[in-house]
Amino acid sequence: MTRRACDPVCDGGRVNRQASLCYDPRMFNFGSEAAAAAPQFVPDENTRDWIATALRDVIAALGPVAQAPRRVAQPAQHEEPKDLDELFDFICATQEHIGQDDLEFTLLEMEPNKPPVPPGFEPVGDPAGHLLHTFRRGRDEFLMLVLPQVFRAVPLVLGGVARELGRLGLMQRALSDDFDNNLLDEIDQEAAAELAGIALGMGVWIANGTYLFENACCGGGCGIDLRSVSVNLSLPEACFALALDGRRKGFSRRSLARSLEPTQRSSFKKNWGWAPKAMPALTSASARASVR
Repeated sequence: MTRRACDPVCDGGRVNRQASLCYDPRMFNFGSEAAAAAPQFVPDENTRDWIATALRDVIAALGPVAQAPRRVAQPAQHEEPKDLDELFDFICATQEHIGQDDLEFTLLEMEPNKPPVPPGFEPVGDPAGHLLHTFRRGRDEFLMLVLPQVFRAVPLVLGGVARELGRLGLMQRALSDDFDNNLLDEIDQEAAAELAGIALGMGVWIANGTYLFENACCGGGCGIDLRSVSVNLSLPEACFALALDGRRKGFSRRSLARSLEPTQRSSFKKNWGWAPKAMPALTSASARASVR
């Protein structure tokens, strides 16, 4: 299933399943030490400073598309993607909202006993522990690989979509002649992808997708061992980044908090009060983006 520019329903609405495939074991090397730790609601001062600086650089890297005060709405229950076809349409609609409607990609679901991706595709960043991840072949051929387990928990779907569209946004900008290739050198690729998702307006999805519970269970009977699901930003880090992004865009705390899960909402409200101290680090984002 391929997403082409200005073509929200492509490839006849069919799933792209190929017989000639190759294998990348890192996608299935699940596990995160951070998942075993109970979350703290507010990151320490050094971490808050790092998040503010990294978010600034990600905003600059994304360029004008990250300057718009946009955010995506939490989908209604009937709009939540429950299979690959619905996920494809959902991603296409989200791309149009965040200014990526000219970016093509292929969506592929992993099938049992078969390697996941066509020959020549390599993962962008670290796919370990991801139920949705982007692969690349050549300069501008992109593929998103989906593990079917992701559909068991909606926050994992939305969080994965936000991260991977953030990643695609950075990759798209990197193809530009005026892109500063050194801008993100000091930021882990997975952190940059999640921060890009936040900067593009999908911060609530990123925050809700940060499952970090001691008992490794979302409480919803999804059947997923959440210790096998990897995220880069912890719950408080994602909520702090969301608070920074919300303040820079002029959104109210209430308008963002109402779409968050209960634990994330509590963390976000505390981080909202700490965000102003780190806001000066974001003030140069517009200026840096304008000279790229």
